[in-house]
Amino acid sequence: MGPSEQEHMRTIALVSQKGGVGKTTLAINLAAAAQRDGLQVVIVDTDPQQSTYEWYRGRREQHPLPYVAQAFPKSIGDVIEKSERNGAELLVVDTSPNSTEDSLAVAERAELLIVPCAPSFIDLRALKRTEKIIRLSDRPAFAVLNLCPPVGDDADQAEQALTKLGYKVCPHRIVNRAAARRAYALDQSVFEFEPSGKAAAEFWSVYKFSCSHGNKLPIKARIEEEAHGA
Repeated sequence: MGPSEQEHMRTIALVSQKGGVGKTTLAINLAAAAQRDGLQVVIVDTDPQQSTYEWYRGRREQHPLPYVAQAFPKSIGDVIEKSERNGAELLVVDTSPNSTEDSLAVAERAELLIVPCAPSFIDLRALKRTEKIIRLSDRPAFAVLNLCPPVGDDADQAEQALTKLGYKVCPHRIVNRAAARRAYALDQSVFEFEPSGKAAAEFWSVYKFSCSHGNKLPIKARIEEEAHGA
């Protein structure tokens, strides 16, 4: 689907009322996957820590895309309208873990909510506050198991717990890999740092899964080629 065929720009919000779940890394690399797929992408950083924007500041002279905008959560509507006027096809919003009210303001303007969750008991307990945002916003949502250990059954147990809590769980997991940490430290995405690596494949799989949920995202030729084994 090309830009002229789209009804409007799509907005994805990453929400979690627990810090340290890899939300910023997921936002950056989902946006980078969409850019790799041919979309015009904008990331919006509404977290006061501004980790996503700091990543962009370090790279913009050499790698100006995806563009990262700073915004207050309650002004997200203005950012959506401006981005759409400027030709963006996808907006990825990184939210703060510290304010239910701020996250809800963003969630209500999104077509899809993605909930990163690390496979630990502490992270699972924090999902009750995130569940409130999903319920009040009444938006399609799914959880992504992020920062998973490469061995052991912690992720399997976490997926079972998430399912019992009523969450739809993405079948693709993000393993806690050095490549993602090193890419961020170099102000890169995993697709720039190690395009054929395992981390890139995992983020790409989560991106493809997101394309088929909520107000469906445009699926470009690259995905169609993969589907046909090209």
